[in-house]
Amino acid sequence: MILLFESFSLVQVGRLAETFSLANRRRHPENALHNNYYLRLVSASGGAICSSSSVSIWTDAVDARYGKDVHALFVLGGASASVEIDERLLLWVRHAYLHAQVVQGIGGGHGALEMAGLEPKDVGVTGLAGGAMPPCALSAARKAGIDADAGVALTSALSLVRRDCGYETASQITHDRLPVTPKQFTHSALDSREARASDPIRMSAHHLRVSCGNCVSIADTARAAAMSERNFLRRFKQEIGMTPTEFILRVRLQKACAMLVDTNLPVDKIARRTGFGSGARLSKLFRQHLAMPPTEYRTIERSRVVECRFH
Repeated sequence: MILLFESFSLVQVGRLAETFSLANRRRHPENALHNNYYLRLVSASGGAICSSSSVSIWTDAVDARYGKDVHALFVLGGASASVEIDERLLLWVRHAYLHAQVVQGIGGGHGALEMAGLEPKDVGVTGLAGGAMPPCALSAARKAGIDADAGVALTSALSLVRRDCGYETASQITHDRLPVTPKQFTHSALDSREARASDPIRMSAHHLRVSCGNCVSIADTARAAAMSERNFLRRFKQEIGMTPTEFILRVRLQKACAMLVDTNLPVDKIARRTGFGSGARLSKLFRQHLAMPPTEYRTIERSRVVECRFH
């Protein structure tokens, strides 16, 4: 279910809808999910809600009957606008939260969750021994703005798909949804190793993916996997094919590549949002691994995307 407030991002609604639509089409008939995903758009009073691009979407009004049937709740509002939420809607959000396995806010949607006194949920991350998503990751996601929020929400949606439909289906959808990236940063080989990894290492890899934009503690990740740090480092390298530090660098570079193609953010801001700290460090790593600066990569890959669309 997607709860909409005025000035929501129409693009992010489309991305979430496409993710679940692809899951319905691609899921294996023998997996554990017996029913297709059904997406419902709701708002406080129902009716037309205007997006940030001035396109309106028709919504149903929230109803107490819907609350218990919510398995995932995404709350979308304008990136800078404050949301208006009354006590009735607060009660509904809290009720839905009890039943939902995934709850994420995008843009102003964070404000609605905060007013209800709620933290986001992620089925992929709550599988770790540490419980919910680390508070530092949640705080960084809020500060990062709508682009980072959307990435976290999409990751949560894919976590739900992976649990319900299997790793292969989620990997196919991820491949379809991601922009073009260099061959050395494509997901196929890494995804294959993750798929074969043991549950603790696979969950740890997912945790590192979600948290890579922040300061990541390998010691904390090892404890969450119920291993000593030494044993965790050995197992991770053995099963994933690289050390956790190398894995984090790879994921950060993947995300930086995606943001360079998908957004108009300056290199410094992308560097901060992907955990590199500064544009100078990101540029240095791009030259080391791609033999070009980030701005040149952005130009080349955007041209390639445009060419693909016209062929």
